[in-house]
Amino acid sequence: MLRPSPERDCSKPTQPATKIMGPSGHKCLILPAAAHPHAPGRPRGRYGVSVYRFLLTPRWLLLHAVAVAAVAGCLVLGWWQADVYQDSHGRHELRDREPVAVAELASPGAELGDAADRQAVATGTYLPDQQQLVPSRVHDGTLGSFVVTPLRTDDGMVVPVLRGWVDDPEDAGTAVPSGEVTVTGYLLPPETPDHATVRTGQELEDGRMAYIAPDQLAQRAGVGEATALHGYLLLREESPEPAAAPVVLDVDTVAPIRDVSPWQNLSYWAQWWVFALAAVVFWVSIVRNGVRTRRLAAASPEGAGDDDVSAPAPSHAPS
Repeated sequence: MLRPSPERDCSKPTQPATKIMGPSGHKCLILPAAAHPHAPGRPRGRYGVSVYRFLLTPRWLLLHAVAVAAVAGCLVLGWWQADVYQDSHGRHELRDREPVAVAELASPGAELGDAADRQAVATGTYLPDQQQLVPSRVHDGTLGSFVVTPLRTDDGMVVPVLRGWVDDPEDAGTAVPSGEVTVTGYLLPPETPDHATVRTGQELEDGRMAYIAPDQLAQRAGVGEATALHGYLLLREESPEPAAAPVVLDVDTVAPIRDVSPWQNLSYWAQWWVFALAAVVFWVSIVRNGVRTRRLAAASPEGAGDDDVSAPAPSHAPS
């Protein structure tokens, strides 16, 4: 039986690979010096770089893409939650500001932009022949119509005014006040066909419109879009007060703001960011596990596994 010399340490792979019996009767495997990944003669820099090359294989590239998409998606959703909260509170703040003259907030034919939701004041004369009813609008559970009347201001701008709601087109409140009036209300952007509550393609009689469309009002009033406000004023108060008027509508009913609890929104925001962090941690864990597996495979006598495309194979012991 082959026994090692007393000075040989079986735990150190300094001889060509062979099996020997240690002093206590246990078998020892002596690896060849060149086979050990950290042997003095082994090019450790090349090994350290090559062990990561598996990360560029197709299936790992797919994993990287999925991880990036997951992190980006979570971050975007987190910012979206923050924007919803800020937009909600920003619009409330705008509606609480003091009224300003319409001409100072908006220009005829231009988008309202930051003027939307602001309180505005306009002085002028109604155009009674151009008044329109918007049918099939509900107020307090009752079906009725919005009353929209164009107002020509002193400087020539035509401002559509949503004066209120009536349950009957023949209601006395539909009567248009004569003379100069001053109206105060909220500037709101035009409605779209999605706001219409009548059937698509349904023909409406004269004096009716499916939704509040300032451009249509401008055409019927015989003025160009460059003269009409690209939006409408939701009436809050009027001076002098008319003898009969439609039911004044609340701005939160006509143009509701999606209120979000600060704590609820903060929790949603934090959750999406935590998910993004979790995706990063998961990706790092998988990569580290892959590197560890391939390092162990490279250090074993059998060499690297299938996925380690570059780890050097151990040299053969001399015969």
